[in-house]
Amino acid sequence: MTAARLVLLAAIAIKLAGCAFGYQARGTLSDVPGEMRGKGYPDNTRGGGRFVLADRDGRITCDGVARPPKRAGEPGSCSGEAGEGIVRCSDGREIDISWEAITCRSWRGSGADTRGNRLDFRVERLSR
Repeated sequence: MTAARLVLLAAIAIKLAGCAFGYQARGTLSDVPGEMRGKGYPDNTRGGGRFVLADRDGRITCDGVARPPKRAGEPGSCSGEAGEGIVRCSDGREIDISWEAITCRSWRGSGADTRGNRLDFRVERLSR
């Protein structure tokens, strides 16, 4: 096996190991009782990502897309990156969101639906 192939395999293994930790998503929707929880799927190549939230009784689920950032972060860091996105919920509502990176492994955001119900959320990497 060539050295280039070994380097490529090592890079893939490192990338997959980093994904094994997983990301959690948590949020609140002002007209839904309790905290919503789910998973996050960051886009490590472009920024932003996807997340899914559900209430504890499974009555409503929301699927969010945080588009790649429109504002760059601090040099050498993801902190301060910011962008927009959209959340679509199983009850038919759509929520335009704004998000901002806290670190390269976490971001938070918010938005409101057409009735003024507010969504606040946070996505972060789980630690082992």
